[in-house]
Amino acid sequence: MRKICFHVQKGGVGKTSVTGNIAALMAREGKKTLLVDCDPQANTSSWFYPDGARYDIADAITGQVSAEKVLCSLGENLSLIPVIAIGGNLKQWAETELVRTPRAVEFLISDLENLGFEYAFFDCSPSFSLLERSVIACMDEVINPLSAEFFSIDGIEAFVNELRNIEKANRRTIKNDKIVVNLLNRSFARHRAFLEELKKLQYQIFVIPQDSKIAECQIAHKSLVDFEPRAKSLPFYTELVQSILLH
Repeated sequence: MRKICFHVQKGGVGKTSVTGNIAALMAREGKKTLLVDCDPQANTSSWFYPDGARYDIADAITGQVSAEKVLCSLGENLSLIPVIAIGGNLKQWAETELVRTPRAVEFLISDLENLGFEYAFFDCSPSFSLLERSVIACMDEVINPLSAEFFSIDGIEAFVNELRNIEKANRRTIKNDKIVVNLLNRSFARHRAFLEELKKLQYQIFVIPQDSKIAECQIAHKSLVDFEPRAKSLPFYTELVQSILLH
């Protein structure tokens, strides 16, 4: 199972929309795909599973139920490990118990690898608490979503420093060579200037253009490809999926 996390230390950059839509498209490619919500705010879960789940990721981490029992089917080839935002225990557990069981997330992901998934995409909160570090330490790859703002470049440098610390502590290398610029409008001079600055970095740059259908699909509780197969941003998501398939 290839494990990929979308993460950056800033909220409001479209991290959840990228994670969810990439997972849905990967499932459309015929790959058995898992979408894992690791954010206590549960935005991914609210988007794809609005009626609420009986169990969530915290129940699996703490061993109250098996990882398989937490799975919520979202359609052919796509499943979700949800978070329960109200009444769930993920935030409290991460703040009080994770320090005493530092390998708990690693053990859960190991259990998930035994369920036959080919790809797993993890949506984390935009911070670097012990929970996010524990998830990232288990990843094969981390992809950074950004908004078209110049201080985002400084955020990438800060992220890389934190990633190097995680790699050193866990004695492993985690791939990090892709940036997704979300909701770019090339008619804005500042967006074009930001993109040119970003191209100076040693990353593959993927651009998702502004598209009202991205927000609308979340209101409808559907992925973009299911909500509007002709959405103008969809080919750009597909380009990223194809790059991931090529490793």
